[in-house]
Amino acid sequence: MKLNPKNLALLLCCTTASQWLQAQAIDELGIKKGVTISGSVSANTVAYAASGIDSRRDPFNWFLSGNLNINLFGYNMPFTFSYSNQGRHFAQPFNRFQFAPSYKWARGYFGNTSMTFSNYTLAGHMFNGVGVELSPGKWRMAAMYGTLIKAVPFDVTNKESYNSAAFERKGFGWKAGYEDKGNSYSLCFFRAKDDVNSIPFVPSDATLTPRENMAVAVAVRQTLFKRVFADVEYSVSVLNRDLRAAKSSEDSLQGGYNFFKKVLSPSASTVYFDALQAGIGYTGGFYNLQFRYERVAPGYTTLGAYNLVNDMRNITIAPSVQLFNNRIQLSGNVGIQENNLDKTKTTTTRRFVGSGTIGFIPGQHWMFNGTYSNFTTYTRIRPVRDPYFTNPLDSLNFYQVNTSYNGVAAYQFGDKTVRHAIMLTLNYQLAGDAQPTQTGEAAPKSNFYTANAGYTFNQVQKDLSLTAGGNYYIQDVPGARTYFTGPSVSAAKGLLNKKLRLNATSTYNITRTTMNNVTSHNGVWNNSLQASFTPQAQSATPPAGTGATGKTNKKITGRHSLNAGVNYLKQQAVTNQNGFSELTVTVGYNFSF
Repeated sequence: MKLNPKNLALLLCCTTASQWLQAQAIDELGIKKGVTISGSVSANTVAYAASGIDSRRDPFNWFLSGNLNINLFGYNMPFTFSYSNQGRHFAQPFNRFQFAPSYKWARGYFGNTSMTFSNYTLAGHMFNGVGVELSPGKWRMAAMYGTLIKAVPFDVTNKESYNSAAFERKGFGWKAGYEDKGNSYSLCFFRAKDDVNSIPFVPSDATLTPRENMAVAVAVRQTLFKRVFADVEYSVSVLNRDLRAAKSSEDSLQGGYNFFKKVLSPSASTVYFDALQAGIGYTGGFYNLQFRYERVAPGYTTLGAYNLVNDMRNITIAPSVQLFNNRIQLSGNVGIQENNLDKTKTTTTRRFVGSGTIGFIPGQHWMFNGTYSNFTTYTRIRPVRDPYFTNPLDSLNFYQVNTSYNGVAAYQFGDKTVRHAIMLTLNYQLAGDAQPTQTGEAAPKSNFYTANAGYTFNQVQKDLSLTAGGNYYIQDVPGARTYFTGPSVSAAKGLLNKKLRLNATSTYNITRTTMNNVTSHNGVWNNSLQASFTPQAQSATPPAGTGATGKTNKKITGRHSLNAGVNYLKQQAVTNQNGFSELTVTVGYNFSF
């Protein structure tokens, strides 16, 4: 074929486009996917009637709702709506654009996106800009630049606008690291700064100030010996709380060496924070042991993260053991957490956490599991003293404990056609204050006891399952004691090749409460019947004889379902309250595509 200039230009364009598409990870960009549409539409009605009490809802309600998602070359644009006789709601959550092409070890970020360098520098903060991640071989590199917060001016006529006003904030950062055989080393830097001129004025009674922040983190993970590994991450954050403050050679570092001076001029509003995470662990043949330490300075702030837990020291030890080919598994976690690290608060809280788990699987049919946890909170309150009055109350110690025991035993038996399962669950929980009363007696505590037992019969080929069970619950709190118990039965059956499914449930619960030597009884009987019909998904395939093929015409599949339910509740009369009954009927239709 003879190529004229037009054909040659067209060939070059096609070749260039083909190479560009291959270099942009076609599957991830969605070029092959093109435009796809998915979603669902549902319509439901609810009828209600009550006897013996005033109606607790409208006698008739209807609801129409749906969601639509348009995927345009890999970009999702969701749309949802709902309409009913109780009100209307419209939502169009697509207000961000994100483009993340990738090729082999390179990935780019464009639009509204987020990246994470470390927990205490840039940690998932959304920004509108550009970013890149590179991982050639054993090297790891990343960088970003963009707007973290858009400018929102004040409205002096609306005091609520003071909470949403903001300076425009831009930021940039980078991270470089190296990984090899489980060992890693990285250094990251992040800086953000508000634009003082991004909003026209700041009212004198507003607390908003333009801020600037720089954060640096160094992280190392190293295998020390064959089975011993250690990791450490140290972060430093410098925050200028008001860019309008006068610059000076002294700042809140109180004359200490400031290695950030060359890039961030200190002022009286500049503060410094640091955070340390470290751990060392040992991996044995059948056991593991890990020790971790974490300390976050009071008030630690980085403009690259939304919320950080600060003023915290946390020390934990976590051992685990596997015995007899993992038939027995033991694990534990013991830790101490405290705050008020700089001793400037009037309240110090120290929390002790201890937990343990044991799992035992003796064979194919049996399974046992037990857990124990003990959470203790200790708070010491030091009152602010009047300089002209000696307060006899030097301090107040407050303890709170929460201890729980949980046990599960299960037994399964049967064959491929009929299966049986029996399960028993026991739980005990103790909650209360460990602070003694003024009389020297122990503080009252609350006890909670729970027991559940159930049996399930499943006939696989007939798609039939039956379940019977019972529960027993005791709540023993100061001044009151409550019993809650009752049986329950349920059945489920599939018909018409599982297109039609029926579910029936009946429960009866008895509640007895004793308070101030007065006992009341209450019984509630609840019955429900549910039916759902789901025919096979319909397919809009090209009809025969039209010459169309599946390669040029995509299938549009949909799934229809009809559901109906009846629920009847009967409550017996109790003290100062007559018995009543409620009947609720629901009918609905759903189409998903």
